[in-house]
Amino acid sequence: MKREYAKEWLDEAELELPELERSLREVWHVNRYLGGNPALYAHMEKMVAKVDGGKVRVLDVATGLADIPVALLNWRGLRGRHVSISCVDIHPQMIALAAKRTSGYPEIEVSEADGTALPYDDNSFHIAICNLALHHLDEQQSVKLLSEMNRVASIGWIVTDLERRRLAYWSAKLLAGLVWRSPVTRHDGPLSVRRSYTASEARELLRQAGIAGASVHKHFPFRLALVGHG
Repeated sequence: MKREYAKEWLDEAELELPELERSLREVWHVNRYLGGNPALYAHMEKMVAKVDGGKVRVLDVATGLADIPVALLNWRGLRGRHVSISCVDIHPQMIALAAKRTSGYPEIEVSEADGTALPYDDNSFHIAICNLALHHLDEQQSVKLLSEMNRVASIGWIVTDLERRRLAYWSAKLLAGLVWRSPVTRHDGPLSVRRSYTASEARELLRQAGIAGASVHKHFPFRLALVGHG
């Protein structure tokens, strides 16, 4: 299956906030119940353990609805630790929804920024994360994103995304027909799989970014985790 380059509705259209939020909540359920969060936590736990006391500084790139930062505050891997999470997204609509979602969490800060040109100094954070955003980018943008995350993270970074496989595509088509209710998710879900990278393509992105020691891991079901060590 060749990589698809048609744009998703989330990238192409000016959506009404209620419909955008509805679609993002369905994406959150995919993360929570279909392997997205566990893939992130599996690698992040080792990185958190390397933070020598003090506050754990985390950056979430392309945060969307900021559900993952909220979940991290209750995650056992950060339990008992002081933490600050900076969330960035390039889309003003996303920022508005993320700010509303995190208004009761003083540990979380939301701001508008481009993940391919982050407005932070080198090593500004211990850990940088990015979930389900890589497939929205072309190859050149993806290389820039990986380079920027490697630059701003002193301990490590994790990029999780879908893995492009035929079975993953037909699984998304099944969810679109039987589970998802948002027309945005029904359209974008299967297309997201076709826009995603394979494991070998992800390794090539890391090579082009010139990031030594980074690796690509497969997680069930149909998830990739690109992991670097700052």
